[in-house]
Amino acid sequence: MVDNIVTTLGAGSGIDTKKLVDDLVTIERAPKEALLNSRKETLDAQISGYGAIRSSMSSLQDSLSALGDSDTFNGKSVSFPTTDVLTPASIDAEALSGDFEVEVRAIAKAHSLASTSFSSPTDAVGKGTLTFTLGAWDAGFTAFSADASKSSQVITIDDSNNTLTGLRDAINEADFGVQASIVQNGSTYQLLLTAPSGASNELEIVVDEEGGADTNNDASDLSRFAFNTAGSQLASQQSGADSQVVVNGLVVDRESNHIDDVITGLEFTIHNTNVGETVAISITDDKSLGEQSIRDFVTAYNSFLTETEALIRPAGEDSEEGGTDGSLLTDPTAKTMVSQVRSLISQTLTGLSGGYVSLVSVGITTELDGTLSIDEDDLRDAIDNNFSKVIDLFAPSTATTDSQIEIARFKSTTTPGSYEVNVTTQPAKGFLDGSALTISGFNAGTEDFTPDFDASSGDYSFKIKVDGTESDTVTLTGNFSDTEELRAKLQSLINGDTNLQGVGAEVDVAYNATTDAFEFTSRTYGSASKIEFTTLGTDAAELGISLGSGTVGVDVAGTIDGKSAFGSGNILLPDLSDTALAGLSVKVGVGASSATITYARGFSSEMDNILETYLSSNGLIDSREENISDELKDIEKDNDALDVRMETRRAMLEAQFIAMERIITSISQTSDSLDGILDRLPFTARSS
Repeated sequence: MVDNIVTTLGAGSGIDTKKLVDDLVTIERAPKEALLNSRKETLDAQISGYGAIRSSMSSLQDSLSALGDSDTFNGKSVSFPTTDVLTPASIDAEALSGDFEVEVRAIAKAHSLASTSFSSPTDAVGKGTLTFTLGAWDAGFTAFSADASKSSQVITIDDSNNTLTGLRDAINEADFGVQASIVQNGSTYQLLLTAPSGASNELEIVVDEEGGADTNNDASDLSRFAFNTAGSQLASQQSGADSQVVVNGLVVDRESNHIDDVITGLEFTIHNTNVGETVAISITDDKSLGEQSIRDFVTAYNSFLTETEALIRPAGEDSEEGGTDGSLLTDPTAKTMVSQVRSLISQTLTGLSGGYVSLVSVGITTELDGTLSIDEDDLRDAIDNNFSKVIDLFAPSTATTDSQIEIARFKSTTTPGSYEVNVTTQPAKGFLDGSALTISGFNAGTEDFTPDFDASSGDYSFKIKVDGTESDTVTLTGNFSDTEELRAKLQSLINGDTNLQGVGAEVDVAYNATTDAFEFTSRTYGSASKIEFTTLGTDAAELGISLGSGTVGVDVAGTIDGKSAFGSGNILLPDLSDTALAGLSVKVGVGASSATITYARGFSSEMDNILETYLSSNGLIDSREENISDELKDIEKDNDALDVRMETRRAMLEAQFIAMERIITSISQTSDSLDGILDRLPFTARSS
């Protein structure tokens, strides 16, 4: 500008032109700035208002979490006397209400084996494999029956773990239920193996020495850890035994002292026997948690309504507002959200029947101001007399007209309603039927072996591919007196293979007395279900198996709601184009032909779905807050632009006033120079 505006302005005219410029700029800036500030205040208030709506909706959504959980309504309580015989561990929603008398006659014990003595935990133990099989021994440990329901476990000992400590760690890391520990006994060390408790969890251990030898009697190599009919160097310390309890007169045996399947829904642990005496256990329904969740929801909703209505209400409608409009009064999005939540309160739910289809069914009514109130008599009647329908009203529920066709999965967004399911192709498992056994000594009539079949005397190894996954080499060893023992061992060995375990592929092995052959069946359904033998040992054909594949499984086929469905195994899925049923899957049992399935979201899911569209990331509230933030940024830019314009305007005014002052100064100087000029002109001097 100029060297010093302050001194320059007003120098000639005597006018305070600096103040005049400031006033002119201020007057010109004021209306524009006031408009921007007012808009900013409004937007700041809206951001705060949406924060309040988010918080209020989140609290309401939290109350729906318990309301939508069927277990909330199925609470149970258990009472029992002080006793050292048993201790209830947990009780869940499926527990049966009633009184139970429990007598404990026996405690479960675990089979344990001890090795010979070692001078140090780092002593070498030999190399090869140990195959652990669970089952039952006879009293003299002369015959072993494998439990086919339990998979065998193979432990490999090589240069990386060829010590007593390495063997212990390998067993424990396999995590198949057998615990290994090294016990110091004086100056020597022994390996102690402890199986899971139970009479059918006793251990058979077959050793295959590196190089193929399997003497089971070598005093220096891995066979020191063998325990089978061919030879044992491990010593049995304790036999496995089942626990035995009597519940209301029913005698039951279990493998463990932790009982979870005798009284439905109640788990308890037995500690001591009480033969001849009983412990009284009483289980009763506890509906208080479900009732409280209903009351909590009503409270949460009323708080939500009070807080949000204050944000969208104009001044004067509520004296508590102090005469000011709600911060979101002019925001249509906020009003729409509150309105949609309110509309759900009176909604009739799809998929429900029996009269309990809306909140008013359980005594929840809407007052004139929109808040909810509870008719205590109606709520009490609903809880006491129609509790199952109360549960269905609030929590998601499914139903079917045929238990063989049921809803396996659904999403909260799946459209509720009833749908017809028709099965056109039955699901099937892949299987392979072997040929008749040719094992020497096999007696088809009695299904036994005379003499016992000694698999260790030949090469009965094989590889089997189950559902597309090939096993490692499965080696059959041990003595078998009949086909049931052999069947159980085959199933256990196959299902114990680590390759198959890694993908969850399993088989069932059955013996067909008509064909004198084993039948191998996958435990999964569908076109991916198949059985194939890929490698056979020299003598494996005697088992009736041969190289090649069996019959491939079949995927279920049918329709859902009149539209072709996609079948995968025994699961029917809606057509991908049917977005209304997205997330629904139907499980079909063998032999089922048709059924009507029904899905109801329940009130909690219906409201939660609405709230989630508002509260989720990139939801409606996020979107609205982002838009407001963008507007606030625009205001900042407008303020910056206004500053620039006003500075430009100030500079222009100052330049104009400086020019004016220069003109005035010039005129003043001219005036001074003209003053007395007549007296100085010739022939114009004044006479004295």
